[in-house]
Amino acid sequence: MLNIDLHCHSNVSDGVLSPADVVTRAAANGVDVLALTDHDDVSGLAAAQTAAAGTDMTLIPGVEISVTWGGQTVHIVGLRIDPQHPGLVAGLRDIRLGRIERAHRMAGDLARHGIEGA
Repeated sequence: MLNIDLHCHSNVSDGVLSPADVVTRAAANGVDVLALTDHDDVSGLAAAQTAAAGTDMTLIPGVEISVTWGGQTVHIVGLRIDPQHPGLVAGLRDIRLGRIERAHRMAGDLARHGIEGA
């Protein structure tokens, strides 16, 4: 039986471990196939691939993309992606920039209501 994890995160998004540490821990725990699928970011995939190169584990490049559809936020997991594809890289950058702009707007709204430093 194969031990497969097709959806995990590193500290590139909302995980705790670095991409290399995620791979190292997964390999040490007998994971055969791992997909690193950080939220809206592929910048950890190179380090993960380097760490996986010294193991018997197969690393699948992935990403979890946040989109809005029908007024709802939906997360789509992409597997076997090309982390250097220009359209993907640009789209993910735009998603992250939108999240940062939203956070600044929220902080401004909170400050106007007396909650400073949010």
